[in-house]
Amino acid sequence: MREKFIGGSIIDMSSFQQIILSIIAGAILTSFLELGKYIFKKNIHMKLKSLFGNDLFTSEGLHLVYAKLALPPLHNSDGIIITHPYVKLGEETSGIGFSIERPVSSCELRAAKYLSEILGKEARRTPSLSSDLDLYDNLNISFIAFGGPSSNYKSRDALANENNIFLKFGNQSFITIKNELPVLIHQQGFAYGLILKIHPTQFPNRTWLICAGYGEWGSSGAAWYLSHKWREIYKFAQNKTFAIVVKVRPGQDESAESVVRIKSSADAKKYADSVASS
Repeated sequence: MREKFIGGSIIDMSSFQQIILSIIAGAILTSFLELGKYIFKKNIHMKLKSLFGNDLFTSEGLHLVYAKLALPPLHNSDGIIITHPYVKLGEETSGIGFSIERPVSSCELRAAKYLSEILGKEARRTPSLSSDLDLYDNLNISFIAFGGPSSNYKSRDALANENNIFLKFGNQSFITIKNELPVLIHQQGFAYGLILKIHPTQFPNRTWLICAGYGEWGSSGAAWYLSHKWREIYKFAQNKTFAIVVKVRPGQDESAESVVRIKSSADAKKYADSVASS
């Protein structure tokens, strides 16, 4: 047994070597763990960037776009304008009213909440919250718009863009761009929402996404699906553009499930042909 005097004490050399080796092994293990965390984080960020666009991680950022609405003048039985037409839910007969210059749909607030929470958690980024009126003239941006083309100008921009080769809103169903044929048959008791991703022709480096539906639960259900099932969507589409239709039970965004998945105009035609033959 070899011994050594250190500071007036006798140290067993084999024990000393074991201590040094333990310290080295601990440092190596810590380094591997940190490297694993870094690789995992980079992998998550790569997938998020592929799905939501490069601007998620740039200074320009990603916009969550809600629709600004307006209430036309209302009159009471005497023909006088009602200046405070809104009341508290559940207290409609209280006599207390409120005025709101630009009301916002509750489904779009839910939708924005879903996306901001998941992107804040996974990407460590907080998207900008903007109204469609604020961004009306701005096309050189990346965004996720909530609500259909009748309510949200940015949804209208995305659906009308030439690079949308997938679906649009029909009379009571989503229809193909090319032949305007429905791609699914609606089931009673469900709302339906569309998740659409394109790169606009004018600015192909930007990413436009919409979560829009027939009825408010279609829009918020689509946003819930995009935020909570983004990994499944990434497996399906990678960095490609796409259209996904979800069905959801009203009042239960978490019930959303995909019923149509399209990555090409040929895919859209297959769904339309299936509906036509059924």
